[in-house]
Amino acid sequence: MNRYKWIFLFFFIIIQGCAPRSDKNKTLSPPADTEWVTVGIKLPAGIEALPLNVLYRSDICQRAQYNSAGEKEYISGFNPNAVALKQQGSSDIYQTKIALNGGGSCQWQLSEVWMSIRYKKILNTDSDFKTIPSHKLILIFNGHNFRPPELIRNLIKNEKIELNYYPVFINNEFSNEKKIILFNSWDRSQYILVNNEKNILFTPIFHKDNITKINIPKELGSANIIYYSDGTIEKINSSRPNYNKLKSLN
Repeated sequence: MNRYKWIFLFFFIIIQGCAPRSDKNKTLSPPADTEWVTVGIKLPAGIEALPLNVLYRSDICQRAQYNSAGEKEYISGFNPNAVALKQQGSSDIYQTKIALNGGGSCQWQLSEVWMSIRYKKILNTDSDFKTIPSHKLILIFNGHNFRPPELIRNLIKNEKIELNYYPVFINNEFSNEKKIILFNSWDRSQYILVNNEKNILFTPIFHKDNITKINIPKELGSANIIYYSDGTIEKINSSRPNYNKLKSLN
């Protein structure tokens, strides 16, 4: 099991409380008449996709939790699953079909799909850098909207989600870490409302040659140094490059 799935499972264990679980009840068995949604990623060169994390909820198989007053209450049960994307022929599209109604004794209903990508390292070139998964795109289905409305975005246009990503190499001398991130205009995961779309294709626009390098010095209080692809150098306290500057270099 990869680290990404461990994080996903740990998150749901925490919020579900200590109610007993039955793996038998978590078995998915989509009915013959269920609708399906196809979720995919169009991968440009230099990017790789992580497995999807697919979350089902059930109001039949509820979970117990305790509120801030110590009172026991029941919430929808959670059923997280890791789903691999399959390459379509020799194309750059990787996708899978997911049942809206997961069926089973709990009548599991599709609630969320988490998507993430990361930089694909070049052998012997980036070997000492750790690749960090991008912030997640979280698709919300079946009206399972448990977040504040201001966090929900309508990013699906003509069944596609298009976002710009820039490779950023960070050399943190203070913590002795080297990592590669995919930077975009947001610095957190995005919750994306799915209406009636039955095909959703995430199309990252990867500006692979627009490489930014950030050096975080060992000395506490010293400014970070950002090196842009056009030779510009900035000294700032933030570890985030200027997104508008990156766009101007496309």
